[in-house]
Amino acid sequence: MPCENLDRVDRRYRKRYDMSMVENLKELKEKGMKKFLKNQEEKYECPECGDVISVHDRKCYSCGHVEPG
Repeated sequence: MPCENLDRVDRRYRKRYDMSMVENLKELKEKGMKKFLKNQEEKYECPECGDVISVHDRKCYSCGHVEPG
């Protein structure tokens, strides 16, 4: 873990949002920006309108769709 603060934030995001900033950074480093962004687009794409679903509340702010969870 790079530092105590990042560790604390990462643990909180893993628990609350099922997302890891550290894992994102590792993927970015290993696979490159294009592949990382493609994976993020697929992971957070709204099934209703194709826009982005917020990691914080699982809601699409374009069409109002909310992911179960």
